Amino acid sequence: MTVYNYPGPIAPEYKKPTSVKDCLPQARLLAKKTVGRGAMGPVKKGDRLLIVTLADQNKYVKEAISRALMEEGAEKVEYILENELSGGKPRVFNTEQGWKEADTVENTPWDMSGAMFYTDISEGLRTYLDKNPDITGVYWGLGGRDHQSFQMRHHGAKFRNNWIFNSWEEFLSRGNVYPDELWLEIERRIVDAVGKASEVRITDPEGTHLEYKLTPTEARRWQQGVWLHGHLFMDPLMATVQENTRVDVSPDVPPVFRDLNGVLAGTSNHMGYIPHMQVFFEHGRLVDVKGGGKYGEMILALKEKYKNVRWPGYPQKGFFWFCDTALCTLVKAFRHRYDLFKSYWRLPNLAERNRAGVFHLGFGSRRHGRRYLNYAKKNKLPTGHIHVHNYFATYEIKIQGSDYWYKIVDKGWLTAMDDPELRALGVKYGDPADLFSYDWVPPLPGINCEGDYFKDYAPNPVRYLKKRIKEKKPI
Repeated sequence: MTVYNYPGPIAPEYKKPTSVKDCLPQARLLAKKTVGRGAMGPVKKGDRLLIVTLADQNKYVKEAISRALMEEGAEKVEYILENELSGGKPRVFNTEQGWKEADTVENTPWDMSGAMFYTDISEGLRTYLDKNPDITGVYWGLGGRDHQSFQMRHHGAKFRNNWIFNSWEEFLSRGNVYPDELWLEIERRIVDAVGKASEVRITDPEGTHLEYKLTPTEARRWQQGVWLHGHLFMDPLMATVQENTRVDVSPDVPPVFRDLNGVLAGTSNHMGYIPHMQVFFEHGRLVDVKGGGKYGEMILALKEKYKNVRWPGYPQKGFFWFCDTALCTLVKAFRHRYDLFKSYWRLPNLAERNRAGVFHLGFGSRRHGRRYLNYAKKNKLPTGHIHVHNYFATYEIKIQGSDYWYKIVDKGWLTAMDDPELRALGVKYGDPADLFSYDWVPPLPGINCEGDYFKDYAPNPVRYLKKRIKEKKPI
């Protein structure tokens, strides 16, 4: 029997609800929860709440959430479909078309990343709220909470959280009701560590190898901007731009452009799956792409098209800069199964990136101040960035003043969960062995399960996943 160096594939199985009763216990927990992407609270007495949802909204989830919110004090809960705000028809997406994430670069308004952060419906939402000023809170979008609030402009203060519960599978996830105290303590240990970094190294069995150095001042600045609950900014550039609304950054202070070099490799992104791709970086800027099928071809074409872009505050010309190393921390998150190949989520593969230890690494640009936005508008340039996912990355930092490399993530495992103090705290909420374990680990042949990675998986991940589904194996 072959022994692998990475944990074997596992996946949870949730049963589709057949009544409101099936959903009420979870809905009541979510209505009381106050932190995290799935939190619906705190609810204020007399709240009139608007939920912007999708065409496949599960009716039992919808009714259960409405009841739970009203039990908490809401006066009214109403739903509206995204396409009702945009004036179009519902759109269906498919993870077989991972290359389409490159479209979020070209087909993007100058002021924000369009396909990802919904600029096509934000005007309709603002108009709706103008006509209904009694609405006190809005739940909207699948991710990018700061960006959602930004898109709401003068109604931004009404943004409560994302809405991801059109999907019954996502709604039932144990990850959404994970104990807040444990979740925050996991993140605190990571935030504490990054401020001590003098070097960063990211490696992954699919081929990623990235490195850069930091000064103590750069590490401290990074640490100040790293925290967004559930979605940590594990790259100094993304944590120190003015776009990061949790940190008061003057546009006159340049973000941290660390001298990043190496290769980012993988087979998936927010949109779906791609043939194995390598993206090469020198001094933080994309210089070449190998593989990736249509996704790789589109990135190279965009690189050439925008080669003379010189973003204000950026050190050189070029559109594609390495600007995103995001670490989500939802311990019990998992890859969707029931809507994997037919989804109303604009980014149908978004769910998998939410699991703790999975990185989504990106390249493009990050806005830094009004000069950046004015430059993009004047030159009719897209903004935003696109991604590659890594499932089994090792992310380590060299501690300042030493030769010690501390692994924040080791082969996809969030090492904070091994902390004896944290595991002792977990006894308050249940079995630590269960609380500090993953419900989902993806299959990568030759890496954590039988098969040959470059023969069976890398050329066509979708074919491999469909084969496993047919064989009733975890995906």
